[in-house]
Amino acid sequence: MTNLISFRNVFKNLIILFTIFFGASESFANEVYQNLNRGQYYFLMDIDNKEILLSKNADERISPSSMTKLMTAYVVFDQIKKGVVRLDNRCMIGKDAWRKTGSSMFLNYGDVVSIEDLLKGLLAVSANDAAIALAQTTSSNYESFIGLMNSKARELNMKNSHFMNPHGLHEEGHYMSLRDLSTLAMRLYEDFPEYSKFLSIPEFTYRNITQRNRNPLIKKNYDGILGGKTGHTNQGGYGIVGIVKRENRRLVAVVNKAPTPKIRENIITELFDYGFENYKKISFFEKGAEVANIKVWLGNKRSVEAIIKDRIDFNIPRSKSINDIKVQTEFKSPLYAPIKKDSKIGVLSVSIKGSRTIKYDLYAKENIDKVGYIRKIKRILEYKINNLLNQI
Repeated sequence: MTNLISFRNVFKNLIILFTIFFGASESFANEVYQNLNRGQYYFLMDIDNKEILLSKNADERISPSSMTKLMTAYVVFDQIKKGVVRLDNRCMIGKDAWRKTGSSMFLNYGDVVSIEDLLKGLLAVSANDAAIALAQTTSSNYESFIGLMNSKARELNMKNSHFMNPHGLHEEGHYMSLRDLSTLAMRLYEDFPEYSKFLSIPEFTYRNITQRNRNPLIKKNYDGILGGKTGHTNQGGYGIVGIVKRENRRLVAVVNKAPTPKIRENIITELFDYGFENYKKISFFEKGAEVANIKVWLGNKRSVEAIIKDRIDFNIPRSKSINDIKVQTEFKSPLYAPIKKDSKIGVLSVSIKGSRTIKYDLYAKENIDKVGYIRKIKRILEYKINNLLNQI
């Protein structure tokens, strides 16, 4: 049985392009946003419903440079959450951190520094010395910390990531993909919201030396910027990951292997501009919404509500309007008791004429038990009498 629900008269100025579901056309984006022509590695995704709006070479394993430090931060935040360390713990800086080259918060051998300040140095000024110090002091040893980084990557289903160090300087076997970077950035905000402030610090001062965050989105206070991380090595080029929120939408974007800092800035800006200027989000159903009422045969209730477990919404292109969006429920009717709560009992389909149909499972809202023997006989008699009357 199919129950058809039409949204033709509900949404005005509504258009769904094929690109919503197949990945937006790079050629279309490049005609309007010229700097994307210069990018070989970029990725744009809606955080809340995981829709990919633009993508190029998203799963290739490449050098993440200092964007590696997002995983370093994730492991440290996890250690804090587990009570292994605290933000106010203080540690002594050893020779390895002091000697580390590249970006630095200017730690000296023998300095006593809090975990909080090391995190600020790590994420605000991309300090390699802070990365070494955190790895050595928040785990049993440096090698164990690298093991935690790789373990967390597996837990987060980052299939194209492997870490050899906590800072991102080039080493064979050290790589990430753009998709994995977006997953990591997203999970930092979801798993540790109380520490997300570390990803948006505009400047940091240590030993009376003030350094500004290199992230151009933070520098220029890009509309809705929540935070992110930049990176640069000769092997990885110039990279950046950022998260931006406007109204009911959160987008994550990643760029890597840009040839210059300016092109990196232009591409990441155009990615976010493209996502926010060309799409809006419309909610179809809220989490737990009752979508259909399905008859039940020989149950202690005659029907059961079919619900969705997760909110359903879409990024809708702003530019045009069409009327061929249809939503339908598909299920067998009647269902046979017993029915367990949260068991799958049907499917919700969202269809776009000439395009793709996306399906969502429907679940029973409550338990439905079988009726007793007497009520069973009564129901069967009722059914047979109704059938006989319908034939007269």
